[in-house]
Amino acid sequence: MGALVTKALRPIKTFNIENRAHREIAKAKPTPAPRYPENIADLQRTLEADPNIDEKLDRKDEELDKRLKDVYVTSFGRPEDDVTREKQTKHKSLRPLPQDRKMPEQYDFGFKEPERIPYGRTTLRAAINFIASHQANPEEVTPAKIALEYKLKEEDVHSILKYFKTYEVYVPETKTSPAMFAGPAQMRKQLYKLDTKELEDNKSKEDASTTQENVKAKDAV
Repeated sequence: MGALVTKALRPIKTFNIENRAHREIAKAKPTPAPRYPENIADLQRTLEADPNIDEKLDRKDEELDKRLKDVYVTSFGRPEDDVTREKQTKHKSLRPLPQDRKMPEQYDFGFKEPERIPYGRTTLRAAINFIASHQANPEEVTPAKIALEYKLKEEDVHSILKYFKTYEVYVPETKTSPAMFAGPAQMRKQLYKLDTKELEDNKSKEDASTTQENVKAKDAV
């Protein structure tokens, strides 16, 4: 729409443009911009102090021109380009390129983990481990046990478990399967149940074998 309006108004704007341009050029002096009252007051004070200020500004001062010709600069140092080039060469010699061009070691979390962990602090790896363990079995992995094992304050552990969770994968409902969570926490819970069941089975077998051995020992006596 704007382009159409501009195209329609263009003949009006260019009407008799050549004559108008010659009329502006033929003017003796362009109309000066209006001055602020403060500027007019400053000009009046200058004219009162020196009525010939306009003539002095238009006239060349021979004395000042002579003094300007007497001023010159003599340089006794080396050119700036030579000094800069020398400094760059010196810095390059002090900082040689590395000779070992192997790829740097890639860390699990993008940065090197500290070797010594102060009391009351923990690493990202440890935090992920105890958060996931608490999600898998909150009755067994309590904040008190986590604080004791990782040397943390119990209130800090409560805050971490409250505001941070490991991610979960949500599988939406379909025609053939219901909605379900299939994230790391669910896998940990399943593994924990399997491990617990395996431990209970092993314990039952050990108890049964111990009972049989005791019975055999009694029979032998």
